[in-house]
Amino acid sequence: MITMFPRNWRRHCLLAGIAVICLVGAARGLESSRAVLQYVHDKWGANRGFIGGTVYAICQSADGYLWIGTERGLVRFDGFSFTLIQRPLPDSPPLGPVRGLVSDVEGNLWIRIDGPHLIRYREGRFEDVVVRFGLDKGAFTAMSLDGNGHLLLWGIESRTLRFKDGKFQRIITSDEMDGIAISVAETRDHKIWLGTRDIGLFRIDQGRLNNVSGELNDISINALLPASNGGLWVGTDIGMKFWDQSGPNKIELPSFINQPQILALSKDFEGNVWVGTNHGLFRITPDGTISSDRDSESEGVTTIYEDREGDIWFGGSNGIERLREGMFTSYSTAQGLPSDNNGPVYVDGEGRTWFAPLSGGLYWLKDGHVGRISLAGLESDVVYSISGGDGEIWVGRQNGGLTVVSKNGDSFVARTYTQTDGLAQNSVYSVHRNRDGTVWAGTVSAGVSRFKGGEFTNYSTVDGLKSNSVNSIVESHDGTMWLATPSGLVSFDGKRWTNHASSDGLPSSDVRSIFEDTKQVLWIATAGGLAFLRLGHIGVPNTLPEPLREDVFGIAEDRRGFLWFSTSDHVLQVDRDRLLAGALNSLDVPSYGTADGLKGVGGVRRERSAVADSLGRVWISLSRGLAVANPELMLRDSTPVRVRIESISAGGIPANLSDSLKFSSGSQSINFNYASTNLSMPELERFRYKLDGYDTEWSDVVASRHAIYSHLAPGSYRFRIVASSREGLWNGPETAIPFVVEPAFWQTRWFRISCAALFALVIVALYRLRMYHLTRQLNVRFQERLAERTRIAQELHDTLLQGFVSASMQLDVAEDQLPDDSPTKPALKRVLQLMGRVTEEGRNALRGLRTADHDNRDLELAFSRIRQEVVVDEKIGYRVIAHSARRPLRPAIRDEVYRIGREALINAFLHAQANTVEVEVEYASNYLRIMVRDDGCGIDPHVLEAGRHGHWGLPGMRERSEGIGASLRLRSRIGAGTEVELTVPNSIAYESQTNGTVSQWFGWLSRERFEPQSGERKRKDK
Repeated sequence: MITMFPRNWRRHCLLAGIAVICLVGAARGLESSRAVLQYVHDKWGANRGFIGGTVYAICQSADGYLWIGTERGLVRFDGFSFTLIQRPLPDSPPLGPVRGLVSDVEGNLWIRIDGPHLIRYREGRFEDVVVRFGLDKGAFTAMSLDGNGHLLLWGIESRTLRFKDGKFQRIITSDEMDGIAISVAETRDHKIWLGTRDIGLFRIDQGRLNNVSGELNDISINALLPASNGGLWVGTDIGMKFWDQSGPNKIELPSFINQPQILALSKDFEGNVWVGTNHGLFRITPDGTISSDRDSESEGVTTIYEDREGDIWFGGSNGIERLREGMFTSYSTAQGLPSDNNGPVYVDGEGRTWFAPLSGGLYWLKDGHVGRISLAGLESDVVYSISGGDGEIWVGRQNGGLTVVSKNGDSFVARTYTQTDGLAQNSVYSVHRNRDGTVWAGTVSAGVSRFKGGEFTNYSTVDGLKSNSVNSIVESHDGTMWLATPSGLVSFDGKRWTNHASSDGLPSSDVRSIFEDTKQVLWIATAGGLAFLRLGHIGVPNTLPEPLREDVFGIAEDRRGFLWFSTSDHVLQVDRDRLLAGALNSLDVPSYGTADGLKGVGGVRRERSAVADSLGRVWISLSRGLAVANPELMLRDSTPVRVRIESISAGGIPANLSDSLKFSSGSQSINFNYASTNLSMPELERFRYKLDGYDTEWSDVVASRHAIYSHLAPGSYRFRIVASSREGLWNGPETAIPFVVEPAFWQTRWFRISCAALFALVIVALYRLRMYHLTRQLNVRFQERLAERTRIAQELHDTLLQGFVSASMQLDVAEDQLPDDSPTKPALKRVLQLMGRVTEEGRNALRGLRTADHDNRDLELAFSRIRQEVVVDEKIGYRVIAHSARRPLRPAIRDEVYRIGREALINAFLHAQANTVEVEVEYASNYLRIMVRDDGCGIDPHVLEAGRHGHWGLPGMRERSEGIGASLRLRSRIGAGTEVELTVPNSIAYESQTNGTVSQWFGWLSRERFEPQSGERKRKDK
């Protein structure tokens, strides 16, 4: 494992004197430093799916893929699997070995292969650079990036080229160099260096090529690397040199490497120089420390690359490997700990971590150094628990009682308390030092002892304790002491003891450990799982992860409020607030393992096997050593994660992502496949997505790498997705891709408009057809009624009226024969007058039953003649008003309208006692309206509603109006006159036009809509 200084230290190191520092480090023996932050080593070979063989080059493209140049071709790694690409260009032979890979600032990935071939990969497409830009077809043997991130390329025919602003620029075309350049670099002073296979080192300065290999001892230059201070690292077959302004300086590598051959050089973001040799991988830190990766010492490293997350990739003949920073730094026997099986842990105010192996003894760890306490017999006793404060370390021992360790200058002193000093028992399993200096010691089987003011006070079951065995002790925020026992949870407020058991809501009465967080919630680990005490009430989280339903060995809290749990086989980080709210899901509970830097995940059953220090780090004792996590450092250095859309398919047919996306409406489902650009630990990343135009909210957080939408309606959509980092931060940019679902012809707007118009026309046609049939039926009924009325009128005229006339004539003859002084003569005159009046009224009634044909089309003229037909007072004013031009009426409708109007006028003339009577006839476009009004005495409301007994005038008017589908409205008040309004729809009143079907339709559509006015009364009087 490579050891190194923490990266946050290296950020502040000065890089200007790196060569001198390295030389000083070599003179001091090149001792490896012990690091707080370590690398996790991952390897991929044939046994793990790597299919490329020997690795020559590694690079990451702009879309996040890792590309690996191998002897078999080009390999792509997406974080999960390797894909061998041998024919990136259509109709081209297999690539063969890929010798070089470079990703420039313009987003191009340059792929150098054997022969006169150079390929560019950009936005998912490959293209032949020689054909695209017309380069000379000589072989290309070296390429790298200049100081601004542009491609530097050397070819046998093309010589030195720079790709900038979308085109190649020639730097030098001189033929003074006959050898083959296999490495190229540009230093900070804009000088370009060429390393050759067999004629040494060359330098291009202001367009002039100079051979500077005479100052080197080797003419085979395998690798070049610009230094941060402006110098140049030179890797040769016999070692590495640093070239500064004064010339080359040899760098001595560790003595266990004998004359290494330098095969690759690389520099990471922090200024560390990584050296690949035929004996493995080395690293030179900015402070001059040289260390090696012992896992790769016997292997040749031919290429080195640092990706965007800061992981170091390197490869050789046995495949590809990676060094990455994990969440945890682990300490075990390999890092100087006395044992892998660790016990309790405690961190004091000076940053010293105290720990006790299960095998016995008390140790401390600080700045990578391990110390041992050999006082008061601690080296031969097992330590159960550690607590402290104010410079004191209190230790509970298996056999030796209670010991306090304190600093005395540069050394430590110790004092032990046992039963002879008043301690309840010499076997102390748990110890806790309060904020005021009081020390509580929980024994294995004799209760608990309180040490205050130099004296012990002992408590047991006799005093109210539930059990004499004490597993854990905590002082709460209000000073209450809480004790975990095998018989329940016990609290002591200074006066009395209170016990809580399973009957009070605990999952089990066997309480193993307790912990109070910063929000004053007491967490209780029992044999039956996790519980909490908040505001005096015990509860169990609704969504408790499965590992927390069993034994919990240690609980700690980091600065973000996340809880850390160690169990028999898990190390978990849990969002406390979501846990209390019952809103946790499996994705909210990261479980850490060996991939995160842990040696193992098995916890230990000890008091305080997990603690947090003042720096925000979390220390956890495990069966495989001691581990520390620094969540804040990992969050601070967390690289934003971008999402890459790998493919989109509709109905199983892949879409071309380079074109505008359009899908047919027949696609049953659209499948989006995506991945993050983070290669470090993609399995820990989470995604959430939203489809604009379909989703109203973001999806739940998911770990899957595909999303499916089915049966999308036609329209424009936008698929948006964002990823979280492995640390749970949603700090990456959003990836969005628009697409369109095209409608089928029956889903287009014109089709829908056409269907709507056709439907409307069908409805109108049906309505018109119905009205036509109704009108025909009405006409037939009207003709029948008219014939019947004519017959009745004829019979009345021929019988009743003729009889009245004959009788009146006989009575008139009789009246003439009577003498003038006859008493019968006046009575006979009155009878004659009465019969004359009856005869006149009968004639008027007959005129109403039979209407003259010449009045059929002139309604207002017929109304004007009614006064002449009825004997009325000549003083009554009467007028007929016609609005708009006359329109031909249907004969049957005209007769009914006339009879209704005539009845209204006769009532006005004979019964209203009116001074003025008016008739308005309005031929509107969508209705016919007749209005009869007078200023007479009015009609009683009861009569207006029900009609006068024995009279059929008003009921008859209503029946006639309902019979023709008209609206009749009567308005009257006593002393204020009467108003009768009859409205007939145009489709009923007017005769059909004869100017063509189309004109009729347009005429119908242009007419005003008939709407009866509010207050209209429709009553049927019987």
